[in-house]
Amino acid sequence: MASYHHQQQQQQPSSATVPTARGRRKKPDWADFYKNGVPKEIIVIDDDDDENPTNINNQENASVASASASISTRQNIPLSHTAVRSVITSGANGSSHHAPATKRRRTGMETAIDMSYYDRPTFSIHPQQYGDDSSGTSISTDRTTSLHTTAPTSMGSHGSAPTNTIYYEDAAAIGQKRKRVVTRKSAREEQKRRELEVSGDAFSSYIPPPKPPIKAKDVTVPVIRDYHLPKNQKIDDDDGHYIVTPETDLTERYSIIKLLGQGTFGKVVEAYDKHKKTRCAVKIIRSVQKYREASRIELRVLSTLASNDKMNRNKCIHLRDCFDFRNHICIVTDLLGQSVFDFLKGNGFVPFPSSQIQSFARQLLTSVAFLHDLNLIHTDLKPENILLVNNAYQTFTYNRAIPSSSHTSSRNARQRRVLLNSEIRLIDFGSATFNDEYHSSVVSTRHYRAPEIILNLGWSFPCDIWSIGCILVEFFTGDALFQTHDNLEHLAMMESVCGGKIDAKIVKQVMQGRGGSANGAAKYFNRSRLDYPNAETSKASKKYVRAMKPLH
Repeated sequence: MASYHHQQQQQQPSSATVPTARGRRKKPDWADFYKNGVPKEIIVIDDDDDENPTNINNQENASVASASASISTRQNIPLSHTAVRSVITSGANGSSHHAPATKRRRTGMETAIDMSYYDRPTFSIHPQQYGDDSSGTSISTDRTTSLHTTAPTSMGSHGSAPTNTIYYEDAAAIGQKRKRVVTRKSAREEQKRRELEVSGDAFSSYIPPPKPPIKAKDVTVPVIRDYHLPKNQKIDDDDGHYIVTPETDLTERYSIIKLLGQGTFGKVVEAYDKHKKTRCAVKIIRSVQKYREASRIELRVLSTLASNDKMNRNKCIHLRDCFDFRNHICIVTDLLGQSVFDFLKGNGFVPFPSSQIQSFARQLLTSVAFLHDLNLIHTDLKPENILLVNNAYQTFTYNRAIPSSSHTSSRNARQRRVLLNSEIRLIDFGSATFNDEYHSSVVSTRHYRAPEIILNLGWSFPCDIWSIGCILVEFFTGDALFQTHDNLEHLAMMESVCGGKIDAKIVKQVMQGRGGSANGAAKYFNRSRLDYPNAETSKASKKYVRAMKPLH
């Protein structure tokens, strides 16, 4: 390319005065020169001695005009009022030393040659900018990205164009420095806009339920009789849990593969659906009346979710089938990956990357917004109730200190597992409650319990938002934010993390009752302030609460 530019400088246009020190050379055949296609970029490398700027500009103008005339002849493009547009990308340490170009007033009559008009293949040492090159989405096995790469560095990124790219409208200005047209701020805003186009705004794709939302009625659970149960075979354990045996039938349609998990409500197994010829998850409820009744509420909630979101855009688990077998209500759903908590545990409680935390937050907030629009409150949001669609991961070098919510806690990790897919599903609607129906006094798992629940002030939609906040902090640190089982200590931790005392209006509301109507949480306060620490508070508790880091 340097040789080509040298030829341009040596070639003298017919209208220019030829210096006596240099001989005239034969005019190049531009039609033959461009026989393999028209370049989309002209890279000017000036490694000659300085000459008279006027002569240089005249030579460049004449060369470009001659090239344009040849192109026009081959492509039948008129040259009248044509301005050649070129893009010059300087090197990382490169700079231009030409004299400033003469400014020329632009008129509305000028038109630029659209180089993308030609469909012929071209070759360039520069990567295509803002293109649809599939290489931009490949996964790199290196932990870090080079400072000089144009590959994507975050989810939804296209790869950034070089910041030292300068655009010119005038051929006479080739190689000349011009004032920066795009500021760094506007470039950042443009990059943000492009990322939003790919990843989407948090609620740009959210489709709310119809108004009024469809509220499902009680779901009929068919009873499946068992005609093949051997005599004297024990079905349940002493707590009413179904005894799971792999490779046994759960009705004629489902065959148990393995146990996936167990909780207070019952057990979850992986099973094979002989009708659909696919694997699924079956939640087998304990053979205890209160859990059977609770499962019917869960079925009603699942039916409501499916009725209002048939395409499952809001990432909540959907009901596939249900039946009553051997006095156990069974709820069939899609088979997903492990829970977010189990992934954290297997990863040594090393936190997630920030980009994946943002993805989790978008999905969680969308799912919960959908629930709230249905007048539903989940009440038991926690990492155990968030399942990954696919828990495949890749291990990367980490070698850094792990963020902590406490000043006294310090952990380091050498490696970190990073999910290849951060898509999730919200599960376990056994405690979900319609806002206009009965509310039990205590809900939520301790670590994710909102202050109004501890203070017996009643609860509603905000308790889910509090739980999401606790979950997101846990994703960032790898540890639960409020690790306690004592109400007073829990409230003290909340004050420490939130950076302020509990609002006086809330305290006044707690202290209002008298006698039989007194609020049991009033004992946690003394003179309108939280009674912590007190004479019964241990040194370990004081130290732990004082070490909590505020969020801001």
